[in-house]
Amino acid sequence: MILNPKMTHIAFRCPKCGSITRGVAGSFSLASSGMLRLRCSCGRGGEMTMTGTSDDRVRITVPCLLCDKDHQFSVSQSLFFEKDLFLFHCPFTNIPIAFFGQNEEKLIRATEESTEELERIFNEFSIRFPGEEEDGEEEEIVTPDFLPDAQIHDIIRFMVKELEADGAIRCPCHGGVYEVEMTEEGVRVFCPSCGASRLFKTNSVAAAQEFLSCDSLELT
Repeated sequence: MILNPKMTHIAFRCPKCGSITRGVAGSFSLASSGMLRLRCSCGRGGEMTMTGTSDDRVRITVPCLLCDKDHQFSVSQSLFFEKDLFLFHCPFTNIPIAFFGQNEEKLIRATEESTEELERIFNEFSIRFPGEEEDGEEEEIVTPDFLPDAQIHDIIRFMVKELEADGAIRCPCHGGVYEVEMTEEGVRVFCPSCGASRLFKTNSVAAAQEFLSCDSLELT
């Protein structure tokens, strides 16, 4: 008997150099909790991982160029290996960061369209695209300043509620319930009981980067 494993094309954008790395994943590799790693050839640590599960799903971890976080997704193996094309987006910016599908031409076209859109955004705000550093210059990964205040407010509110649910926000009264408000200076996270607060600038996503990387929050 000849076994024919299912195959699908995969790709992600490296957060270190900004380039697209493509590969192929097979169903045998993800069977019995098997893991696949797709690494960027730049050698600076950009890598996407895929792990099979006992309930026939694939757990995927994708590094993100846009917010400097690893995002995790889970899909059924049938979707992973049978759909023509599907994309995973950064949940904070809604821009695709990983690409999967049976149809290689559609996948390549999707990665090219994504690159064109990112380059347009970076150019509009005079931000150097990752990988474009000059000779001898150390690259600095910069989060693009393109989200309006309202969207940053939503990002911070979402993160506050996540931290609140984890008990990772502290204030003098230990109230346990926290709110977010827009001010002229930025977004203020505060305790409605004791008034303790912390302000985050909102002129850009880069300005909110400090908050996005927080595991806990202290209000004073």
